Amino acid sequence: MEWDIDPRNPGEVFACAGLAHLAWREDRAAETGFERDGHRRRFVTPDLSVPFERLAQAPPPEETEDGLRFACVKLDWWREWGLNPELKIWAGNQKALTIHENLFSAIGDSKPSDYWLEHRAPPDVKGKTKRRGIFNVDTDCTWNALEMGFSLNEQKIKMSCRPWVGLLASVGLQAFPVQGSREDGFRYRLWRPSSMAVAIAAFGGHGPGVYSTDGLFVSKTGKSGENTVLRRADSA
Repeated sequence: MEWDIDPRNPGEVFACAGLAHLAWREDRAAETGFERDGHRRRFVTPDLSVPFERLAQAPPPEETEDGLRFACVKLDWWREWGLNPELKIWAGNQKALTIHENLFSAIGDSKPSDYWLEHRAPPDVKGKTKRRGIFNVDTDCTWNALEMGFSLNEQKIKMSCRPWVGLLASVGLQAFPVQGSREDGFRYRLWRPSSMAVAIAAFGGHGPGVYSTDGLFVSKTGKSGENTVLRRADSA
């Protein structure tokens, strides 16, 4: 299976990490990674029909004693003991459960095998009109008032999200530690098709450069109204 990916969109790259995580759970010898084709970056995996079907049939995310569970994957990467607590970019009334519920609700009848990159929907929870937060790592679904010249909050324009991208990104962050901070930006690399262990090392910039398709990408944080978001990454 393969998909064209925007390497400067951290949400898409983190979602690919989620696909790699699912492939590894299905087969410990599975190899996943990115291939270069001119200016294009293509993410390739073994057949994911079985894990995709599990995702499509999964019940809503449920809260556990120390995190969440979604489709048999334990999620606690944002907790102080987790792999990526710096990427807990939600605050205030937003909670991990609410954010994942929003994304799950926006999935509707779509299936990841067909729509994980394309499907878009308003991030409302169970028909409620008040937006209660999404996981703002997908730069295709966030905005920046300084860049746009006006505030969407003031214009009362409703944004859409790509729920499968957000959910898969959360699954990826459970296994792939991202280097960096909100102050300095978050860093990642694309990895060549390889085993899970090599992919994680290359992604974090710890493995030999031969396992990476490109140089380092750095995504800074910004503000979308009251929400913290990741911006499109630059090459370092």
